[in-house]
Amino acid sequence: MDSRRKNIIKSSVSSSIEKLLNQSRTAYSDGNLTRSIRYVRMAFELLKKHKVKLPAELKNSFCRKCCLIWIPDKTLKIKFDTKNNCLRVVCNCGYSKRL
Repeated sequence: MDSRRKNIIKSSVSSSIEKLLNQSRTAYSDGNLTRSIRYVRMAFELLKKHKVKLPAELKNSFCRKCCLIWIPDKTLKIKFDTKNNCLRVVCNCGYSKRL
């Protein structure tokens, strides 16, 4: 496969991942938790299949353990970690990520 075709595929996959994450956010706000989790899982499978690198704002928008979209004060807690001098994001499932 030539590099031009790979670039076209990766750009279309990254745009569809963005759409899936936006749909997940709207599904969660509508109260449909299972649909929201399904959208995130679909986006994560696309990430793994096509090896697309996401920008930081999309990379830090969902939990990699439970596939829940991160919405501040609803699905995650943001804490300041004094030991490592950084921000720590803690999901409802217990998964934590250092930012």
